[in-house]
Amino acid sequence: MLDVYSWEPNANSGKPLFCLHEKGIPFTYHYIDLVAHEHHGDKFLAINPDGTVPAIVHDGFTMTESTPAMEYIDEAFPGPPLRPAAPFRRWQMRILLRYLDNVVTPSLAMVAANRAAGPPLTGRDADEIRANLDRIPLPERRAMWDKLMFDGTSPRDIEESQRRVMEAIRRFDRVLARNPWLAGETFSLADIGVFATFHALPLEDDYEVGDVWTPHLMRWLRACHSRPALQAAFGMSRGPIARRAADVRRQLGVAGVEQA
Repeated sequence: MLDVYSWEPNANSGKPLFCLHEKGIPFTYHYIDLVAHEHHGDKFLAINPDGTVPAIVHDGFTMTESTPAMEYIDEAFPGPPLRPAAPFRRWQMRILLRYLDNVVTPSLAMVAANRAAGPPLTGRDADEIRANLDRIPLPERRAMWDKLMFDGTSPRDIEESQRRVMEAIRRFDRVLARNPWLAGETFSLADIGVFATFHALPLEDDYEVGDVWTPHLMRWLRACHSRPALQAAFGMSRGPIARRAADVRRQLGVAGVEQA
C-alpha cells in the first residue's frame, strides 16, 4: 500500500508524483492544501510531525524528504529505472539534486515568496499572522516565514537569491549542452527534480530564459513537457499548476492531453 500526502505537482510536492507516474506505480493521493494550512493541522502532523510535504507512506513506513524518497521509490518498485546505471552518472545525478535542494530551491523560494506571498499577506492582522506562524513545527521554517511576513528580508538577500537562480539556469544549460538529459543519456531523477522546480520557467520574466539565451535548457524543457507521465502528473492538480503547465506547453509548442 502506497499513500502520498502532498500538495500540487510542483517543486518538492511534485517530485514523488512525477516519479511514480514515470514508474507507472499506482498510489493513493491525499491532497494537502497548503493555502488552508492543512500541513500544520493535527491530522497531517500525526503523519509528519515536521509539518512539511510531501510525506510518503509505504507499508507503514513514512518518508518525509522528497529527494531521498524518489530514490526509495525507484529502488523499491518495478518500472523503468530512474537512476543511471553507470556509477559516475549516478554521482552526477546526486550532485545536481544536492545543488538543487541546498542552493537553488531556497533561493527560488525566497524570491517567489517575497514577490507573491509577502505583499498580499503583510496587510493582514499581525496577531493572525503570528498565530499561523506559531503552528509551524520546525523552528527554522518558522523563523524564515516570520522574516518574510514582517519585512525582514533585505533587498541584498533577494538580489543574491536571484543571482543564484540565474547561475543555476546557466549551469543546467551548460550540462545539457553536453548530454540530452541532466545525468547523461537517459532520463533520471535529476531531470524530475529540476523539472519539478523549473517546469514553468518560460513564463517567468525575472530570468533570461529562451531559445537565444538558454537553447539547451529550452530543448530539455520541451522534451520533459512532452512526456506522457509528466503530463499525467500535472493532471492531478486541483489548483493553478495544471493551468500553468498547459500555458507553458502552448508557449513551447508541445502538444498536451487537452490539445490532442
